[in-house]
Amino acid sequence: MFSRSQSLSLLLVLSCALSTSCAISLGMDVGSEDPEWGGEGEEGLDEEEREDERAELKLRLAELETESSILEAEAGLHKAEAELGQAHRSLEVFAEGSAPDKIREAELDVEKARVRLEEQRATLAQLESDYSRYGNDELARKTAEIVLGRHRARLGFAEVELHLAERELERLKEFEIPKERHELELAVHTAEADLGAAHLALEMAHLQGDLDTLEAEEELDERDRDEGDEEEDDEHEHGDHDEEGHE
Repeated sequence: MFSRSQSLSLLLVLSCALSTSCAISLGMDVGSEDPEWGGEGEEGLDEEEREDERAELKLRLAELETESSILEAEAGLHKAEAELGQAHRSLEVFAEGSAPDKIREAELDVEKARVRLEEQRATLAQLESDYSRYGNDELARKTAEIVLGRHRARLGFAEVELHLAERELERLKEFEIPKERHELELAVHTAEADLGAAHLALEMAHLQGDLDTLEAEEELDERDRDEGDEEEDDEHEHGDHDEEGHE
C-alpha cells in the first residue's frame, strides 16, 4: 500500500501526464514554442499510440485515486473509533468517579455547615446561661451584650452557610450533574453517528474506486478490441490485394 502522501504525489504526476497526452491527442499546440515539438519528437508517436497511452494512464490514475480515497476513508474511520472510545471513557469516569465525588463533597459541606451551626447554638446558649447568673450587675450586663451579640452574629452566619450549602447540593443533584451527564451521553451518540458515517464513507470509497477502475479498464479493453479489429481488417485487405495480384 502507498502512503497517502505518495499516492497524492503519483496522482499529481499522472494527472499532468494525462493532461499532456489529452492535449496532444486533440491537436493542441503543447510546447509549440519549442522547435523540437514540431519535428522528430511528435513524429515518433502516432495517434493510436497516444490514445493507448492515455487509456493506460487513465486506468493507473483511477487506481491511485481509489487507493488515496480508501486511505483517507480509513483514516477517518480510525479517528471516529478513537473518538467514540474516548467519549465512552469520559462518560464512564464521570458516572463512576466525578459525579459521586462532587455530590459527596457537597454533602460534606452541608454536614460541616450543620455542625458549625449546632456549635454556635450551643455556645450561645451556654453564654446566655453564664451571664444570666450575674443578675443586674451593670458591668456584667454590658459585657454580656457585647459577647452575646458577637455570638448571635456568628450563629446567623452559620445559618446562612448551611442554607447555601444545602442549595448548592440541591443544584448539583438536580441540575449540574444531570446536565453534564446529558452532554457526555450526547457526545457518545454523536461519536457513534460519526463512526457509522465513517464506515459508509469507506464503503463508498471502495465502490466508487471499483466503478472508476472498471470504467477505465473497459475503455482500455475497448481500445484493444478496436485495434484488433483494425489489424484483422488490414490482413483481409492485404489478402485481397495478393489474390488480385496473382490473377
